[in-house]
Amino acid sequence: MIRTLWIVISVSCIAVIVSEVAGAGILWSRGLLSARRLREIRDVFDPQEKESLARDAEAQPVMPSAQDVLRDRSMRVLSLSSLETDVGLLKTMLDSERTSLSTQNAAFQQQRAAFKSQLQQLSDETAVAAREQARGVLLALPPSEAVDRLMQLSVNEDVLLMREMPEGKIALLLKQLVSAPEGEASGTNANAKVLADRRQRAQDIFKSINNGEPRNSIIRSALSNLQVGEPERPTASSNSPATTTR
Repeated sequence: MIRTLWIVISVSCIAVIVSEVAGAGILWSRGLLSARRLREIRDVFDPQEKESLARDAEAQPVMPSAQDVLRDRSMRVLSLSSLETDVGLLKTMLDSERTSLSTQNAAFQQQRAAFKSQLQQLSDETAVAAREQARGVLLALPPSEAVDRLMQLSVNEDVLLMREMPEGKIALLLKQLVSAPEGEASGTNANAKVLADRRQRAQDIFKSINNGEPRNSIIRSALSNLQVGEPERPTASSNSPATTTR
């Protein structure tokens, strides 16, 4: 009984094996059994191995292709070209702004110089008008009071006021300066000092008028500045040939 059972089982196994080999041969002959089909069948029956192969493929570094390298280089070149264009445009804008600022600064300096000139002219005109008014006041005052007003000013201011006065009025004021003040005793120290100061003032005024002050000092200062600013020029004696005396 057992022997018969083993014989049946063996025959069944041999039949299954023969049928499998026959089926594989038929599939192979028809082209239905290939390496790709076998991999698909293996993936179906063993998915863990498929996942392991996918993880190994992901872990391996992917080398870029020639097209990817060329595309990356092209993008870098385009980026550098765009950056160079932006830098050039920015430089042009900065140059234009600098030129505009220079022009505005030059115009501002011109306006400033013109404004200072107008202020100086206005100041001079105001000073001349005030001097004329003060001179008129001195001419209208008695000599003693006019001298008292002159002693309150400086020598240059006295000269500026007296230069445009008639010569007779100037002489009268100078005479009044060297005279003792009215109503004061001539023996006191204070009166002696006041008289000495007034006489010194009269001497300084007459000397300044005689020397053409204060205009003469201004002219000499301007000439000195011009001589300092001019470069040294060779003299005619240095350029001419030396002459011998017989």
